[in-house]
Amino acid sequence: MNAEAKELLASLRSDARSDEPARHEELLARLQSPDVLAILDSEADYQNATKFRLRVAQVAEALARNPSASAIEAFLGLTTSEIFLAHDERITALLRASAHLRPAPPGLVAFWDRYCQMDDSFSPTTVGVLLDNGSPLAIELFERKMLDPSHDDNSKTGWLRSDVLEHRNDLPLLQACGRLLPEGLSESVQLLLVDVLFDYLPEEWFKPATSRSPPPLASATDDALDQVIKNAIRALTMVPLSDEKRRVIRERMQEAEDLKVQP
Repeated sequence: MNAEAKELLASLRSDARSDEPARHEELLARLQSPDVLAILDSEADYQNATKFRLRVAQVAEALARNPSASAIEAFLGLTTSEIFLAHDERITALLRASAHLRPAPPGLVAFWDRYCQMDDSFSPTTVGVLLDNGSPLAIELFERKMLDPSHDDNSKTGWLRSDVLEHRNDLPLLQACGRLLPEGLSESVQLLLVDVLFDYLPEEWFKPATSRSPPPLASATDDALDQVIKNAIRALTMVPLSDEKRRVIRERMQEAEDLKVQP
């Protein structure tokens, strides 16, 4: 990192972490300056963004982690800035940082929706952010995307096997999945949703070099365990299942019931 970029990064991160509205307003202006952005990260930096974290991503995250109203306003300003959004890697950085805005402000939903469209290369990142964020508006948008026929089953399969699997103990997501089980999903996606909620099939789901793992059920809250049981009953009564799938669901339901009675 050259000295100018290092000094600029320190200054911008300091503004992002500040509790002074004037500094957030100035930060928003600076992050919409092509000259400032070019100093912060070079074209070579952008080309290597998959290997090295961009400095602009560090600033975006610092701003997203600041709970003050003016910091949130500045962050939302970036989500509608054509200058800031002119580079795909800055869009990705802003998406990932937005996971930290909880509860998600309504203005953020439009940004998420914009980058979760059919055949959109940002959609996998956006869906992951929605579930990482986990606030009501984020989960509501995820639910809408699952029911949106413009997103094909291959995309939904990827979301289920990755992000839903890793968050399958989260109460708001479990509640959304309970609503999705009998709703307008294709048969293959519906059956995969059942598997993702109640089973784990890494050899079937993942290539040898990649894998995702679910959290242990023992880490779930009592309310989440209650929802697991409700979802199990819903799956058993509303989804056409093989005897083997029914056995797997009943085993997980029993595990949830046993965990609830433990001191």
